[in-house]
Amino acid sequence: MPVKTVFEGKTERLEILAADGTIDKQLEPKLSQEKLLEIYTKMVEIRVFDERAYRLQRQGRLGTYPQILGQEASQIVPALCLKPKDWLVPTYRGQGAYFARGMQLRYSLLYWGGDDRGVRFPDGNNDMIFSIPVGSHLTQVAGLAWAAKLQKQGHVALTYLGDGTSSKGDLHEALTFAGQFKLPAIYIIENNHWAISVPREKQAATATLAQKAHGYGAWGLQVDGNDALAIYKAVFDAVARARAGDGPSVLELETYRLGHHTTADDASRYRSEAEVEAWRRRDPILRLKKYLEARKLWDEDREMRLKKEAGEMVNGEIEAYESFPPPNPLNMFANNYATAPWNLIEQRAELEELVKVKQAKKEVVELPPVEGRFP
Repeated sequence: MPVKTVFEGKTERLEILAADGTIDKQLEPKLSQEKLLEIYTKMVEIRVFDERAYRLQRQGRLGTYPQILGQEASQIVPALCLKPKDWLVPTYRGQGAYFARGMQLRYSLLYWGGDDRGVRFPDGNNDMIFSIPVGSHLTQVAGLAWAAKLQKQGHVALTYLGDGTSSKGDLHEALTFAGQFKLPAIYIIENNHWAISVPREKQAATATLAQKAHGYGAWGLQVDGNDALAIYKAVFDAVARARAGDGPSVLELETYRLGHHTTADDASRYRSEAEVEAWRRRDPILRLKKYLEARKLWDEDREMRLKKEAGEMVNGEIEAYESFPPPNPLNMFANNYATAPWNLIEQRAELEELVKVKQAKKEVVELPPVEGRFP
């Protein structure tokens, strides 16, 4: 019998906005001026915040912090394509996605300051806390999408993962399930070229990460991750496919991490400054700014006003963060179990008694009430 071809795959790349601000008119998405300005404004605001947060860490006013410098488009734009009841599950480098969904940045600072009260999202949003173990959230997103499908809610579940995470088995398990049951799930691979110190070319033999979608019956697309318009079009289409029952999508957003992996890392030890500078010239904010200027939607006066207002907003968030009263240590026992095991009940009672003794001796100030539920 002759050898037959049973499958052929093709992975496309989407680029709309060039680095100099020129655009492919045939691919230009239909975005209102208000939406364009919202995208640009939030990208600038999160960069101002990101730069300030980095300095706060260096001043000892914040714990370890993961910058998103250079990844503003891949962070902000996908979240703006969702409805509040759609599920959003970012990675630990996800403060931009949370911010685009309305989270106050004081809570991001609070979290990275080591306080679990920083896990607070806007009422009405289906936002989930990111997972620190790399990749463990991917199967959970498949579960969220499955529940949305079974309940006929019309919601989608969108999640982020890094290029390094795309090499883990968690993605295989999640996409196997999502593809088989045509779940309304969107997996966004933020390919920033470095999994801490491991370069992209040493992580996978495939030409792209998006082509991994073919093995699972998912729609795969590589996107210029520094092109806000291309990201919007790709995610908008993926959301529409998900709502229509056409199954999951894998979008590889090719971007670059201009900063260190976290403030505990020194990226200069494993990559060259020339590489960083080459990507700096592809800055997603500068690219969108040039496009807006060409359309007469932006000018230097508005730019200066935006940066001033962004700085004032961030100053207010920092002040709010540093004004939080000390947390109640009993919070660690809240919201963990439907029915607490006996050993935790005993530990909580011991700590509660210790706190009362210290308060009586005035060794600790009056603490706020426990936030959450302890069964």
